Amino acid sequence: MYTIGEFGAKTGFSTRTLRFYEELGILYPSKRNESGHRLYGLEELAALQRIQSLKFIGYSLQEIKELLDKEEITLENFVDSVPVQRKVLVHKREELNRAIAAIDHVQALLDDDFPLDWTVLTSLLHGMEFEEEQKAWMKEHFPDDFASLFTDIPKKKREKLDREWLSILAEVKRLMRENVPPHAPEAQQVFLNINDLFMRIVPEDVITENIDKWEEQLESAEADDFVAPTFWSKEEEAYMEEIAKAMEQKYKESEGK
Repeated sequence: MYTIGEFGAKTGFSTRTLRFYEELGILYPSKRNESGHRLYGLEELAALQRIQSLKFIGYSLQEIKELLDKEEITLENFVDSVPVQRKVLVHKREELNRAIAAIDHVQALLDDDFPLDWTVLTSLLHGMEFEEEQKAWMKEHFPDDFASLFTDIPKKKREKLDREWLSILAEVKRLMRENVPPHAPEAQQVFLNINDLFMRIVPEDVITENIDKWEEQLESAEADDFVAPTFWSKEEEAYMEEIAKAMEQKYKESEGK
């Protein structure tokens, strides 16, 4: 038999962890010595190995406790839970794959010296984290031919579009930092660049044929609970709105001549 310190040294577990397992109710010392100190033996070693084996295949400590708390601890209890646990692990693997892809994407942008702030970074990561949900939302609210233009963009093309979009965002930040007025040509050029980027995703003839139908569906979709991530701060949104107003006013003046 071993004291908790000796048992921890032999198994590689700290006394703090062993005490926590005891408090949780998944590892009890079978005996105590005359001084009342915990004593651990082969039975506790087997229990500890069982705990670690279950942790290895993804069971949480609480799930291990629930499994071991059954009136009769049998292999059948474990076997019954295996299919569910496999689904949990597959889901975690998919989440990890998305997280790794997001990190790779951000790292590539950083390697290219693209300026990132928390608003942009959060929006990028949010978009990648909930990509499947956003695809489902698009397909629910818009015609398939329109939704597919956004949801079926090849990886390389998406990365290129992201780089162009980040360049536009950086330009907006520069314009605001230098107090360039919304009616200035370089400010309005940003708006034109955004329009050009959108037109390269959605062909002009597709827009012309479906604009009325899509605007109606967009108004309906805006009332939905889904909130798309925004790359703009509130100040940047206000600045872009002022640019749009200035361009609209310029257009009206040219039409009146």
